[in-house]
Amino acid sequence: MIMLKDDFFSILIHTITDKDTADFTIELNPEHTIYKAHFPNNPITPGVCIIQMAIELFSFLKQTNFKIKKIKTAKFIHPIIPTIHTAIHYQIGWEEMTQDKSSYVKIQVYQDDIIFSKINIYMEKNRTA
Repeated sequence: MIMLKDDFFSILIHTITDKDTADFTIELNPEHTIYKAHFPNNPITPGVCIIQMAIELFSFLKQTNFKIKKIKTAKFIHPIIPTIHTAIHYQIGWEEMTQDKSSYVKIQVYQDDIIFSKINIYMEKNRTA
């Protein structure tokens, strides 16, 4: 499994704001190889990386590895340009689903008044990690 944490991004601050809500401030690495391909001289954070960062942040929060069970919605509203938006916020809320032991996770990625993404995912523990 490819991990982006501590290479593509770093956690600056994390706060559990409620029993089922957390906020993260992360810093992107604008020099990462991914940005050299996506796109040269005009780097934009790929949607798949935005989702992977959410999975890794939720896994960090719950102290166990999670994987996507199902993506309900993924809206990419504004591009994340790593040379401009170096520190961004992930607001993560979740609900434990008792019938199948998954978690329904709502993510909003933003900086100040700019909303970059809104993502709703069903995640489950990754038994192979």
